[in-house]
Amino acid sequence: MDSTRIKAFTADPLPTGMDLGQMAELNEAGERMSAEHFPKEIFAEYPDKKEKKQADLVLAAGVVVVSAACADVLRQFDLGHSSLYPIKLFQHDRKTPVEGEYFCLNIGERKDVFRPEHSPLVTVLGSGRLKMPPTLQDDDIAVSPAALVGPDLWVSPPLIRVFFLSDRLTQALRAAKMSRAFGFRACRIVEAD
Repeated sequence: MDSTRIKAFTADPLPTGMDLGQMAELNEAGERMSAEHFPKEIFAEYPDKKEKKQADLVLAAGVVVVSAACADVLRQFDLGHSSLYPIKLFQHDRKTPVEGEYFCLNIGERKDVFRPEHSPLVTVLGSGRLKMPPTLQDDDIAVSPAALVGPDLWVSPPLIRVFFLSDRLTQALRAAKMSRAFGFRACRIVEAD
């Protein structure tokens, strides 16, 4: 996700005892999680900054947050085990709501489709996880043909900080004028060696 989509919000401890970083890591790994794993409310971090209505897709307090309009588009597609959970955004005072209606997006689907050997910009981290640079272009990421079947939204561990959308979901989000928020990039389909 583009760093301009990261917003300064914080949250109270989760009822599960999990911290926000752990929740974000599980979500990034495609773990199916219940609503209890996500904050119900998040709060602007800085008292001197009034948060405006958020974009259709942001990362706030470690949570992938989508607008109600975006959630409406997502619900029309096969999300598999991915889920949308309501979340309220507040100003720093914890009382004044941020304009808009929002949902946490749990990306609960994984597909083993990322082809690092055909994605030359990939970096291998010490943990064995893989990372792509934030400034991707079309075709920088290669995937296997298996990406074309199954749910329309997924992650492909060990690749981090990237989630995938089917072409049909991408086209629907484009038609809803959400291209800027998502920063879509086309992937190359590469057959097995």
